[in-house]
Amino acid sequence: MNRQTLSNLKSLIYRKPKDELKRLSRWGVNAYFRCDHWATEMEESVAELPGPDFESALPPIEVWFLTGERFWFQTAYCAWTLSQHSRREVILNLVDDGTLSSEYQEKLRNLFPKGSFLSSSSVEKRLESQLPRHAFPVLRQRCDDYVNIRKLVDVHLGSRGWKLVLDSDMLFFSTPEALINWWDQSVITGEESTILLMRDCEESYGYSREAMSALTGKEIPRLLNVGVCGLKSEDIDWVELESWCATLSTKEGTSYFLEQALVAMMASRRPHTVLPHEDYVTFPTELETRRGSGVLQHYVADSKPWYFEHAWKIAGEANNPLKEIELPA
Repeated sequence: MNRQTLSNLKSLIYRKPKDELKRLSRWGVNAYFRCDHWATEMEESVAELPGPDFESALPPIEVWFLTGERFWFQTAYCAWTLSQHSRREVILNLVDDGTLSSEYQEKLRNLFPKGSFLSSSSVEKRLESQLPRHAFPVLRQRCDDYVNIRKLVDVHLGSRGWKLVLDSDMLFFSTPEALINWWDQSVITGEESTILLMRDCEESYGYSREAMSALTGKEIPRLLNVGVCGLKSEDIDWVELESWCATLSTKEGTSYFLEQALVAMMASRRPHTVLPHEDYVTFPTELETRRGSGVLQHYVADSKPWYFEHAWKIAGEANNPLKEIELPA
């Protein structure tokens, strides 16, 4: 029995049950056992969303999402609330995580008819030609076993220009002026711009700052989050990213936050803009969720229960004054 098989067995019989028990303790019985039901309600409600109401005179916003069967409805709500509050048409570019069937594509295209689609098979061909395994063994392995890095690789590899990549588990609640200003400056006017990112609720790079700084030669910016990530494709040095990944992996192992660490390392060397954290909130509290506080809320970690129970219902009232949802005692 090899090491990977032993690790998988340990996860199945020990790590996963232990993690689930911790989650049950943090969320409480009601949220733990009903969260999937609430997510199903959210998914079914997409069919009732009206077409985005935007002003045709305003330039559109082009966004990218890595999405699939588990996340397509979250993608729909994030893009829909962006369009509603920006008053811009959203051009929705979809990157297949391997599960985005034609059924889910059609549901998304009913709301957002414009945009491209990158299938897993088409991306694989691009990887073979531009990131061959013999030259980029670590990056290719990460593409195989770590889906989040595809928000970086699949979107930007072999491309040019600024790209705005959003996480699906976010909702907009008012006009995202800072984000719109960045988009208009970077893409519409063609002015030289900066990397665009969010602020995290706690630093989550998965690697020590010392190891990251040793590779970049610069101090690593603190508390960066890639829920909102604006990058210029041709600025990415894939050979350097391969070297960084190999060194970090050798020194400190693999990490779920690798993509976030790599972007933070790139940002350490380039001008970057961090959206104001009081408006673009990572890990909103339940009260902030009920009030629709801020411009955008990013529902990471243990904010998932109130995301699925409350947030999308409030966001669905984008055409009306926001009303607090009464929470059970």
